[in-house]
Amino acid sequence: MLKNSEISLSLIVPVYDEEYDIAPCLGAMVRKLQDLLFKRKLADYELLVFSSYGKFINLPFYFIGNKKIKFFERGKINKIGNMFARGIRLASSEYVGLLSPYNQVQLDVLEDILNALSTHNMVVAYIGNPSARPWHRGVASEFNNKIVNWLFGLNLRYYHLNFYRTAAVKKVKTTTDSHAALVEAAVWLAKSGANIAQVPFVMVPHNFKSKSRAFALDNVKCIFKTYIRLFWKIMVLRKRIDLRGG
Repeated sequence: MLKNSEISLSLIVPVYDEEYDIAPCLGAMVRKLQDLLFKRKLADYELLVFSSYGKFINLPFYFIGNKKIKFFERGKINKIGNMFARGIRLASSEYVGLLSPYNQVQLDVLEDILNALSTHNMVVAYIGNPSARPWHRGVASEFNNKIVNWLFGLNLRYYHLNFYRTAAVKKVKTTTDSHAALVEAAVWLAKSGANIAQVPFVMVPHNFKSKSRAFALDNVKCIFKTYIRLFWKIMVLRKRIDLRGG
């Protein structure tokens, strides 16, 4: 069992809304993480920020010069699954997770997540106040959860804001650039025997012009193709990942 003061954390921050000013959001994340360091709730951290070069080059120097914040060119593939997979490969901390850069998540949950990570190798962070979401996003998210849980015999409450032991999740080979990449990681680890905790977080009501392609038809088709492929490998062929050492 680890103490919180021994845990290091990599946070993947995918920025895919060019018009949105991410500086206040990054500032809030840094302040919270520094506070956790000061209180010895955390040993170390890094922020892996994926954005366009033109966006992060104009950030204040205290972000660009902060060695705990690493900026990466997002490139032409403007999809969250691609940024998630790249973040997993680049993560150097003992644990890794994805966090929205748009101040949607009340950051106090990070302390609860760290507490859970000290005794688990996978933590599912789920929305504790679903009424804070636009109704159509809530319905789509709940539908997705039910489909995935039914297909794979799981009972996870959310699939898009999870935290993992880095050595374990690096063993997952994601096969898509869509949102389904986040589901692939969660399902592979859950079905391979990862010990899991589920922690609620408070979603902050928000209203911004997102460029998320979650509801685009090609993205939805890609997601369901990924689920079929994943079902074949895990439920039919009974493949699993060896989590020993991870």
